[in-house]
Amino acid sequence: MDFWKTIFGLARRKAIGPPLAVLSIISASLVFFLLPTYYVSTASMVLTTPATGGTLSADPTKPLGLTNPLLQFSDGLRVTSGILILSMNTPEVAAELGVVPNGPTQIVINDGRTNPDLLGISTNGPFVYVEVQSRSAAAAQDVVLRAKQRIRKELADRQQALKAPRSTFITVVDVVPSSVPTAKISGKLTAAGATMFLVLLGGLSIVYGVTQIRGGRRRPPQDSAGAARDEREAQEEQAWEAAGAGRESRTPAADPPVMVPHAPVVSDSAEGPFQDESAGLVVVVDDEDQHDQASDTVVFTRVGWRDERK
Repeated sequence: MDFWKTIFGLARRKAIGPPLAVLSIISASLVFFLLPTYYVSTASMVLTTPATGGTLSADPTKPLGLTNPLLQFSDGLRVTSGILILSMNTPEVAAELGVVPNGPTQIVINDGRTNPDLLGISTNGPFVYVEVQSRSAAAAQDVVLRAKQRIRKELADRQQALKAPRSTFITVVDVVPSSVPTAKISGKLTAAGATMFLVLLGGLSIVYGVTQIRGGRRRPPQDSAGAARDEREAQEEQAWEAAGAGRESRTPAADPPVMVPHAPVVSDSAEGPFQDESAGLVVVVDDEDQHDQASDTVVFTRVGWRDERK
């Protein structure tokens, strides 16, 4: 708790908090503008069968009926899309498309699991999803177009290699055509935010360390002589406090008051003569330290009388 109190106290100082905030903002801005901007282009395709289906009639005089290709999705098409995805994710194909490892352009080809729009239906249809990320918008769009052409060529070559009838060839249809490359700045924002946090944390840590080092130098370690001196001073202070408490607790009985006799006073009244008793004048003298300031003298007068009755 003391550590965080110290950190917050340092951050509130005008000489520490505002300069660190400005430095962190400048650092985050530099990171944001220095990092390259990536452009993303995507395309979504689906495999379909011809209207005559996947078989060829042996009798030309009895052609097969025509069907809707969008109603003929089956596990066979999903298997074919998986074969195409595996064949497109090889280093040789990536090199043909102009994508090199750790280069400025990256490509992703799958069944749509990385696309939020296709995530819910990718398991129900034979989709092929292409995503290209590059530092150049033109390069991203060009790689997407070449990847689509390469997928179509790969599908046709495999069907020809299996000697499938051309009328039964599976085709690839664009679900979503190649999109216009858009700038992707989420990575830059993440890097800028991390830089700001690190600069603030690092600056406060450095200031905290310097403060602790300076505080340690200002407080030299106490040796045995210093400890003895401190103990002696504490004992002297306790002795002075005890002496002061003794002076305060001293009662007036220790110094008896001085009694000064007062002359009797005779007074006549309409009711008859009477004479008061001797009034005693009590003087209390506070006999404290002579070096202190002059003490006050308190005077009490005790008066009594005796009423003489006839």
